[in-house]
Amino acid sequence: MKLVSKIMRRKIFKIIKWLAIVILILCCMGITWNYFCKKREIPKIQAAYGNAVKVNGKKMTVEIAGLQAEESPVIVLLPGLGSPSPVLEFRPLAEKLGKTYKVITVEPFGYGLSDPADTERSIENIVEELHACLEEIGVHRYYLMAHSISGLYSLYYANTYPEEVRGFIGIDSSVPKQNENEPFDTTKLNLLMAYLSKTKNVLGISRIFSIGNPEKAIYADQNYSYSQEDLEVFRILSLDNSYNKTVMNELKQVEKNLEIVQDMKFPEEVPVLNFVSEDNCEIFPEWEKLHRSVLSDNQENRLVMLKGGHYLHFEQKERINYYVVKFIN
Repeated sequence: MKLVSKIMRRKIFKIIKWLAIVILILCCMGITWNYFCKKREIPKIQAAYGNAVKVNGKKMTVEIAGLQAEESPVIVLLPGLGSPSPVLEFRPLAEKLGKTYKVITVEPFGYGLSDPADTERSIENIVEELHACLEEIGVHRYYLMAHSISGLYSLYYANTYPEEVRGFIGIDSSVPKQNENEPFDTTKLNLLMAYLSKTKNVLGISRIFSIGNPEKAIYADQNYSYSQEDLEVFRILSLDNSYNKTVMNELKQVEKNLEIVQDMKFPEEVPVLNFVSEDNCEIFPEWEKLHRSVLSDNQENRLVMLKGGHYLHFEQKERINYYVVKFIN
C-alpha cells in the first residue's frame, strides 16, 4: 500500500512539474509575442489624433473640438486614473458639448499619446503640468470638467489658480476623505486590479481576446459609432500603454494626494456642478455627502444625482450636456 502511494505521489509530482514547464513556456511565448507586437504597433499611432504641446520638454497631447470662436466658453476635459486614451474616451461627450462650447481634452503625461513623466505623480506636479499645457496653447479662462481622480487635481488646481477657473464640473469625481469612508480599501484594491490587468497585457492574454474584435480590449461608450481606425488606436493604447510606469506611480501616490486636499473646498468664486452616480451612492452611503462637503457657499453650486455607474459620461451624456448648458449659460 505504501509502495502504491509512493508511486502515485511521484506521478502527481511529475504531472505538476510538466504542467509548470508548459505554463512557463506559454508565458515566455506570450511575453515575447506581446513585446514584438508592441514594438510594431506603437510607432504607427503616434500622430493618430490631437495636437502635441511641449510641456517641460515633453509632449502632452490635447484635442480641441467644438466652437472655435475666441469668445466661446472653454471646457477642459480631464480623465480618470489610467484612461488609456482620454481623447477617444471623451470624444462622444466632447462632440455633444462642442455644439455649444470649445472643448479641450487633455492627456496628462503617461496617458494616451502623451510622453511618460520623469517626475513623481504628486498632485503639485500634475497640476503644474496641466496649467503649463493650457498656458502653452493660450487658454487662460476655462471650466475644468473632471472624471474620477481628476476631481482631486481640479480641487487643488482651482485653489491654486482661482482667477483662471470659471467653474468646475465633476463627473462622479474623486473627493477628499473618500478613503476614510469606504467599506474597503479601494486604493489597495485598485492597485491590485492594475497589477492583474498589467500582467494580462504583458502575457498577451488581453491581446488574444482582442483579435478580430478590438472592442474586447477597450472600455468605451457602446452607443457611439467609433471608426475602425479609432477602435484600432484605442485597442493598441489599451493593450500597450495601460498601467505604464507613470500611471502606476500615480496610483501609488493617491493616498498622499488625498492627504494634501483633505480639508480643501472649492473657492467661493468658483461655482461647482457635481454629477454623482446613484449606483455609487448605494455602495458608499457617504458618497453624496462627501461631494456636498467640497462646495462653498456659492449660490450657483449644484449637485445632480444621475442613474448609472462611475462612467456617467458614457451612460448620461445627454443629461450631462443639458445641465452643463444651464450651469454655464
